[in-house]
Amino acid sequence: MMMLALLSCVLSLVKVEASTYIFNGTAGAQSSGISNTALLNSAFARMLPGDTLVVPNKTFWLAGGVRASNVINLTIVLDGTLSFLPGRKGWPTQDCAMGGNPLQPKKNGTCVQEAFFIANATGLTLTSTGTGKLYGSGNAWWGYIKYLIHGEDRPRLLSIVNATDVLVEHWLFEQSPYWTFTAFDVAGLEISHCSIDNRVNQDDAHDVWNLDALNTDGFDVAGRDIHIHDCSVWNQDDCFTIQPMDSRGLNAKCTENVLVENVNASGLGLTVGAIHPSPGHNCVRNITFRHARMHHTFKGIYVKSGNSTDLSASAEITNILFEDIEMDTPEQVPIWIGPAQESDSKGACSLLWPSLSNHCPAPPTTVSFTNITLRRVKVQNAKHSPGVILGNPQRPMKGIVFDDVAFTPIDPSKKPWGSDFYHCEGVEGAATDATSPKPPCFKST
Repeated sequence: MMMLALLSCVLSLVKVEASTYIFNGTAGAQSSGISNTALLNSAFARMLPGDTLVVPNKTFWLAGGVRASNVINLTIVLDGTLSFLPGRKGWPTQDCAMGGNPLQPKKNGTCVQEAFFIANATGLTLTSTGTGKLYGSGNAWWGYIKYLIHGEDRPRLLSIVNATDVLVEHWLFEQSPYWTFTAFDVAGLEISHCSIDNRVNQDDAHDVWNLDALNTDGFDVAGRDIHIHDCSVWNQDDCFTIQPMDSRGLNAKCTENVLVENVNASGLGLTVGAIHPSPGHNCVRNITFRHARMHHTFKGIYVKSGNSTDLSASAEITNILFEDIEMDTPEQVPIWIGPAQESDSKGACSLLWPSLSNHCPAPPTTVSFTNITLRRVKVQNAKHSPGVILGNPQRPMKGIVFDDVAFTPIDPSKKPWGSDFYHCEGVEGAATDATSPKPPCFKST
C-alpha cells in the first residue's frame, strides 16, 4: 500500500476507479508550468487502454511539449483549463525534421514543439462535463514583426496525427499561437460543440490590427469520414479547412467524405486547401459545407490550390458542395476559387493583388478543379466585388455551378471588378437564373 501511495504521489494522479484518474498538478501558478508538463506527460506514458484522465475545474499552467502517443481507447475529460506559458523563452524545442506533424513547414535547424501533440491513437475521446479550455497565450506569439523574425516557427495548440475513431466535444480553444486544431491522417473523426476564439481585441471586425494574429487557422483536418458540426470559429486565417491526403497516408489516401454543418465562421472562411501537387497525388473529394453563418468574415468561400516545381506531381479538388451559406458584411472577397492568395508559399497570388500588384498566376495544370457547386449562398452588404474564379486556360476548371448565389445589394461600383462583379477566367461554369450577379464567363442554365 505504501508503494502504491508513493507512485500516486509521483504521478500527481489520484486513482478513483479501476481506470479513472484525476490530474492533481499544481493549480494557478505559472511557475509550475514545467513541472505540470512533466507530470502530465508521465501520466500519459503510463495510462493503459480504456483509461480516463480527468482534469478538474482549475487552471493548470503548462510549458508546451505535452505529448501522448500510442494510446488506445483513451478519454480525456477536461473540466478546467490547460494554459500554456506565454512566449518563446523556455518553450521546449526539437530538431525540425523530428516534428512528427507532416504539415509542419519544412526547414532545417530547431523548431518549437507543439503545445499538445497526440500521435498514433485509436479510440480517442476529448470531452468535458461542461466546457474545457485550452489557452495558448497567443498574444505573446503574434505580431507582424515577430512573423518577420521567426516565420511560422510557432506551436500548434492541439495537433493529432495518425488517429482513428476520434471524438472531440465541448472544448474551447483560445488564443492559439499558430494553427489551432490540426488532425492529419485520421479516419472516423467527429468534432462537436467546440469553439475557437483567436482575437487580438474585442472589435467585431478583421482589420489590420486583428490580422496581426495571422496563421491562427481554426479546424484543419485531413483524412476520411469526418463530421464537424455545431462549432464556431473567430480567427485571423482559414476557419474550417480541408487539407489533402495522398498515397503516403496510413488511414486515408485522399481526404474524402467530410461534412461540416451548422457552424459559425469568421476569418478567412470555409476553406479547401491549399491543395499542392504531390508525387503521391494530393486529393480532396466529396466535401460538403452546409448551414454556415459568416458574420463579418474576411473571406467567405475559399477553394485554393498551391504550386509545385515537380512536373510529375499532381492533385485534384473534386465534388465540393457549399450549401445554405449566409454571409453578413464580408470584409474582403466573399467567393474565391483559384490559386491561394498568401505570402508564405511559392507561386501564390500576391496579397496585394489586384490593387497594388499584378502577380496572381493561374493554378498549375497539374491541379484539377472539378464539380464545385455553390447552392443557396446569400451575401449581404459585401464591402468588395463578389469574387474571383480563376482557373488555368490550359486546364480549365470544369463543372463549376452557382445555383442561387445572390448578393444584396448588387453594386457595380464596388472594387475591384466593378460592373463585371467577378474576375472570371479559365472556367467552364454555369449559373442558374436565381444567381445574381452572374459571373461573366459562366453560361446560364
